[in-house]
Amino acid sequence: MKRYVEALRDDFGAPIAYDRQRRGYYLEKPWSMPFLHLTEGEALALFIFLNLTRQFRGTPLEDALHRLGEKLKLMLPEGLKMSPQEFDMFLSPLLTPLAMRVDVRETFGKVFQAITQRRRILIRYYGLSSRAESERKVDPYHLYNFEGVWYFCGFCHLRGEIRDFALDRVRWVEVLRENFSYPQDFSPQRYLESAFRMYRGERVRIRVRFDAYQAAWIRERVWHPNQEIEELPDGGIVFTVWANPEEIKRWVLGYGAHAEVLEPETLRESIQEEIQKLQRIYYGDRK
Repeated sequence: MKRYVEALRDDFGAPIAYDRQRRGYYLEKPWSMPFLHLTEGEALALFIFLNLTRQFRGTPLEDALHRLGEKLKLMLPEGLKMSPQEFDMFLSPLLTPLAMRVDVRETFGKVFQAITQRRRILIRYYGLSSRAESERKVDPYHLYNFEGVWYFCGFCHLRGEIRDFALDRVRWVEVLRENFSYPQDFSPQRYLESAFRMYRGERVRIRVRFDAYQAAWIRERVWHPNQEIEELPDGGIVFTVWANPEEIKRWVLGYGAHAEVLEPETLRESIQEEIQKLQRIYYGDRK
């Protein structure tokens, strides 16, 4: 206790005195805790942090982060105090994330509790590929946000491997009394980097040629840590990456005729089939 009193008095100038009769400390005059004054650069960093907290809307952390943000705003220099709307006029650190159609507040809270307590969970999950619900026991390892959607990864006892689960597709969740241990070699950062964007599992060597027009955009971004770029005489590039073919297929199709998959052949064939389907849709017989 004495150490805290001395810190308040010596470091922050609190007018604290000791009353021998009451055997306690008191303030000799009104006083409030002084806030540190931020530089403009620190104030900008604070605004960016407040912007990033928007991805926690609809989770149990929303209210706490809002209260924290209001307290942190008191540290802003007078000339930089502004509303979030005013800040949005000057800078957009991130694109507006996708809005969730399902309230994941309760699911988020239970999964977060299970992760921090290392407790196994039982979930009923709706799979997009199967278009069906299944009951699974999962050891939840890590919560993360991708493009405004919350996911968690963990060991799925039904599939016998680490899987990703979207919170908005968890129909219900129960935190069990069973405990689990993290694999010694598990790293959330390495796990998340293993996908080109979201797809994990099968990874193959994929080579994509981009013409000179699109290459200017591709070469100035780091799309994945394991990417390689080979410059071509005509100004184009060959982009090489180890990734899931299905995910690269969707990515490449977004660039239309500016991108061509060179290998593997199975991915080229899959894109050809997709193009044929599009031709039937847009150039088929019309009545």
